[in-house]
Amino acid sequence: MLTRSELPENPVVLALAGEDGRPLPVEVERVRGGLVRMRCGCGENAAQGWCRHQVELLCLRYDRVLGRDPELEFQLEDIVMGTPLADLADELDLAAAEHAQAWKALEACRGAAERHPGAVAERAADLADAARRLDVAVARFRKRLAAADAAQ
Repeated sequence: MLTRSELPENPVVLALAGEDGRPLPVEVERVRGGLVRMRCGCGENAAQGWCRHQVELLCLRYDRVLGRDPELEFQLEDIVMGTPLADLADELDLAAAEHAQAWKALEACRGAAERHPGAVAERAADLADAARRLDVAVARFRKRLAAADAAQ
């Protein structure tokens, strides 16, 4: 992980495609103590203090980036790779995928509820466990984001 003074560009701003297709700027900056500050103008971020756009960028997924520029992506990677926030984004991404999978498994066995209530109960318990893990991952991610905002 590069130190803040070694970063060639800090902050970096990437434009992601919003839900309506319009550009949505996301600013990523390394601040004191190796913390990463991220700002996204989406409604999800404003309401919850985090958003999937941040997680996607921290997981180095560039599918929604408009006007992709390999140099900007490289600069983003310099800022985020090896940081605790990137590690938490990976954890959150995995928890979200497990939650989605558990939800699909429950939906798939809904029709068999009368014949196999135990199977439905197992899938529901799996979903509850996945939801708890996702909730913990979100809380940890939000806390780390808030710490970067406080470290002005």
